[in-house]
Amino acid sequence: MRDQRPSHRPFDKGFFTLVLVLFLYAVIPLAEIFLFVLLGYTISIWLVIAIAAIAALPGVLVALSEARRILPRLRERIRDGRSPGREIASLAGILAGCLFLITPGFITDVLGYLLLVPPFRAALTRAIARAMKGSYRDLQRWLEVNGIGPRA
Repeated sequence: MRDQRPSHRPFDKGFFTLVLVLFLYAVIPLAEIFLFVLLGYTISIWLVIAIAAIAALPGVLVALSEARRILPRLRERIRDGRSPGREIASLAGILAGCLFLITPGFITDVLGYLLLVPPFRAALTRAIARAMKGSYRDLQRWLEVNGIGPRA
């Protein structure tokens, strides 16, 4: 008999995380629109559009530089048979930062630039790793059982 309980209980930690993500998904675009309109009235809509279009370019160049700095360490760790978890997480943070940067808006640009700062990215990586510790162990066990993980 299949369990009929709902997947998210009202006070489950995962439920609150889902609600927070959906809330941010709705609020950030509204805040961006508000900021565009406010700045458009204040300085000029054309200047706001130009700033928004140009703001991402330096960040993307920094992201490419950061990725080029991390890739050799990633290759070395894989070649030596060591876990490249920190490097992969750092590259994922850089990719997320780039996605925020190419998304039009000032709030997303700030988030994108924050993800390009190595100490901020490392702190965020540690927080996510702590939150996913059990899931990572399950994934690692599954990879080993299926012969995909590192061989001893």
